[in-house]
Amino acid sequence: MNKNKKKYNFWEIKASAGKNEADVFIYGEIVSGDKWDESDVSIIDFAKELDSLDSNVKTLNMYINSPGGSVFTTIAMMSQLERAKSRMTINAYIDGLAASAASFLIMAADNIYMYQNALLMVHKPMINFLFGANANVLRDKAEWLDKIESSTCVPAYKSKGTEQLTDEVLSDFLGEKDVWLNSTEATKYFDITVLEETKDVAANLEPSLLYGDVPEEFQDNSSRQISATEMQERQRIADEAKANLEYTKTILGGIL
Repeated sequence: MNKNKKKYNFWEIKASAGKNEADVFIYGEIVSGDKWDESDVSIIDFAKELDSLDSNVKTLNMYINSPGGSVFTTIAMMSQLERAKSRMTINAYIDGLAASAASFLIMAADNIYMYQNALLMVHKPMINFLFGANANVLRDKAEWLDKIESSTCVPAYKSKGTEQLTDEVLSDFLGEKDVWLNSTEATKYFDITVLEETKDVAANLEPSLLYGDVPEEFQDNSSRQISATEMQERQRIADEAKANLEYTKTILGGIL
């Protein structure tokens, strides 16, 4: 056992300043979160923390700055959030980026808010292979990804889609290329409220975790400034998520 490794903690749930509110921060890559020892944090722990929130909590604010990640974990989180909606309102805030799996995770919220300078990225579900895989395995995985797209991604996007999100448009979104939407474009296709202020949190993401043609603002964050108190805490979460990702890649040979 590696005593120096950190917990899998791409998420953190904590009490909010509001008496009847709680916050969940999802910063960094959504990792698989399997337990290798008792100190690890799994998706089961996420469910337990969600269920253990005080009964007085009526609003859960979910803050997202994530390139996506494990489809399995994301689907499980969506199911847990759907169950929680029976006792609380869930608001999703796109702080900087909601990409890939994170882009359909936010669709589980009752309300979605997006800062003016935030981005939404949609593409077909993906899985990474760094080990050898024969044609039969690849065909099986392709069929599985198609099922995920039709049974999870498409219904999730449609649930928050506007009249502009036709079947044809959504099919294009889930086509060969990544689709990057700024706040104005996102509100055309999804029921998203744009917040007047901007939030400079893109620097919390490691550019190498992003996919395809990455917008310029996510390629070079050296000149970005992050407000001290709040963003230092969120940077800590992002750093821990990155450390967990590297540890997971070491153990699993790079496959989450």
